[in-house]
Amino acid sequence: MSISVSNELQLFAQEIQRFLSPNILRDLAKDVGFVQRTSKYQAKDLVALCVWMSQNVATTSLTQLSSCLEASTEVLISPEGLNQRFNKAAVQFLQHILAELLNRKLASSIPISSTYTSVFKRIRILDSTAFQLPNSFSSVYPGAGGCSHTAGLKIQLEYDLLSGQFLHIHTGSGKQHDRTYGSLCVPTVTANDLCIRDLGYFHLKDLQHIQDKKAYYISRIKSNTCIYQKNPNPDYFQDGRIKKSTEYIQIDMEVLMNSLHQGQTCEISNAYVGMKDKIQTRVIFHRLTKEQQQKRLQDQAVREKKKGMKYSCS
Repeated sequence: MSISVSNELQLFAQEIQRFLSPNILRDLAKDVGFVQRTSKYQAKDLVALCVWMSQNVATTSLTQLSSCLEASTEVLISPEGLNQRFNKAAVQFLQHILAELLNRKLASSIPISSTYTSVFKRIRILDSTAFQLPNSFSSVYPGAGGCSHTAGLKIQLEYDLLSGQFLHIHTGSGKQHDRTYGSLCVPTVTANDLCIRDLGYFHLKDLQHIQDKKAYYISRIKSNTCIYQKNPNPDYFQDGRIKKSTEYIQIDMEVLMNSLHQGQTCEISNAYVGMKDKIQTRVIFHRLTKEQQQKRLQDQAVREKKKGMKYSCS
């Protein structure tokens, strides 16, 4: 196991010891069916193997893991018995530990301003993280490509910033598109929710659905998305019907951005987004400073090197 991963697990172990007692671990294990009756192999023993002992359970032999567990906890279990306990319930148990730990960390953080709690029922933050796996996992977790890796895992997580509760948590293949998962979460949106999402989740139909539910959203917008304003002087047919081709005026994004100074922000309160099914919304434009632009380019270079691909500048 690498030093960096070992250090991260050590920090994770410290947080578990601070927030989750053996009794809490036992209750979590019962909730997911990992522990159904009293036995010598308990929930805390799985955590010990996967976290506190810093063992790489994916590559270490079952015999070695059994010996390590016995030496550290005095729990004697055969390699085959240990193998049977690495099941779906064990995975769900570890997921619940992560969720419970983050819930407690969020609950202990600085309280959210009453300005937000009086307006929004929930502040829903949806994001994902992905990492590469050994190529032997490609049949179960196909990756998104890059650096000759064929396997990858993506974790999707949505939580409510106000209550600290987890709304959705999902693990899947690295090929899964963020937008697809974002659409699956949209039906659970209710009135006065605020949905905060990154660019990867951008989908006009989802934003319209959120708006129809009398909820709110903050989302980045794709650079190739058409943005319009109402034409104050459209053309009309003789019968009084408006000519659709003159109802809106498309905003020239290049002209607009060039008109802004570095670091300047511009807001269009009544914009219409989308070429066909236009959504009325508020759009905020911001021109980066030289320092911000340089930082973006540096981050892009890191991603290109990591994924082994070149992004288009268009």
